[in-house]
Amino acid sequence: MFAESDVTGHLLRELRVVAGVGLRQMSGKTHYSPSYLSEIENGKRPVPAAVIAAYRDVLGNDPALDVDRLTATIADPSSAGGSALEDITVILERTRRLEDQIGTALVIPAIRGIDGAARALVPAGGASLASEVATYRGWLEHVAGNFVLADKALTDAVQLAEEFGDASLIEHALSFLAYTAWHRGDTARALDVTDAAIRVPRAHPALGAYDRYQQAELLAAEGDHVRAVRALRRADKAAESTDSLDLPRHGYWYVEGFWAVQRGVVLSLLGRESEAVREATAGVATLPPEFQHSEWLGIMLRRINPEMHCSKGM
Repeated sequence: MFAESDVTGHLLRELRVVAGVGLRQMSGKTHYSPSYLSEIENGKRPVPAAVIAAYRDVLGNDPALDVDRLTATIADPSSAGGSALEDITVILERTRRLEDQIGTALVIPAIRGIDGAARALVPAGGASLASEVATYRGWLEHVAGNFVLADKALTDAVQLAEEFGDASLIEHALSFLAYTAWHRGDTARALDVTDAAIRVPRAHPALGAYDRYQQAELLAAEGDHVRAVRALRRADKAAESTDSLDLPRHGYWYVEGFWAVQRGVVLSLLGRESEAVREATAGVATLPPEFQHSEWLGIMLRRINPEMHCSKGM
C-alpha cells in the first residue's frame, strides 16, 4: 500500500487524522506507545518499515478510504492522475466531520498538507477545490490564533474562487474573511466585506442568509440597533427560504438549529440576553447530534452567554 520511500511521519499523521483514528487509538491497535508514534508523526524520528506496516494494517481496514490513492495524492498530487481531485475531496469531507467531533487543533496539520496538495492541482482544473480547502484552512488558523495565516488563506480562497467563477465559493470565502476581521476587532472592514459577500450574485441562498445574520451582528455590535433589527428580519426571511434546499458541501451546517443559535448571537448583542439564550437553547436541541458538542458551536454559545456550553441539557 505505502511506497516506503514516499512516506514521512507527517503523511502518516494526515492519513490517520483523515481516517478518524486518534493517536492513542492507533497506539492501542499497533502496540507502539503514543509518545513514540507522536515523535515519528512530527518528524522527530525516522519512519521504520514496521511502523509503516502497522499503519497499513490499521488504516487499510477503513472501507470509506482508498488509502493507496490517498497516499499517492498527499505525497505527490501532481502525479496522482485524474483521481486526485476526488481524493482530496474525500480527505476534506472526512476532516470537516472529524473537526465537528474533536475540534480544530488536531486537524490543522492535516489540512495544511491538503491545502498544498489542492493548490498543486489548480493547473489541472482544481481552483474550485483549492478555494474550498483554503477557506476551511482560514477558519482553522483563525480559531488557532494564527491570524496572519488565516488572512492569507482566506484572501487566496477568494482569488481562487474568482478564477474558477464559482459565486458560492466567492461568497463563502468573503464570509469567513469578514468573520475573521470582526473577531479581531476590525468591525468596519468586517461590515465592508460582509456587504460585498451579500452582493455576490447567484450564490447559494444559505450563504446569503448567513451573511445577513453576520451583518445584523456587526450592526448590533456597532450600536446601530435600528439597522441591526432590520438586518435580522431580512436574515430570518432568508433562512426560512433555505428550508427545502439542498445545502452546499461547504455549508452543510446551515440547518434550522444553526440559524436559531446565530439569531441568539445577534439578540445577545442587542441586549436581549434572555431571549437570546432561549433561542439558542432551542436551536441546539434541534441540531444533528454530531454538531451538539462541536468546538464551533461552543464558540457561538459563549458569545451569547459565557456560561453556555455544548453539554447535554445546556
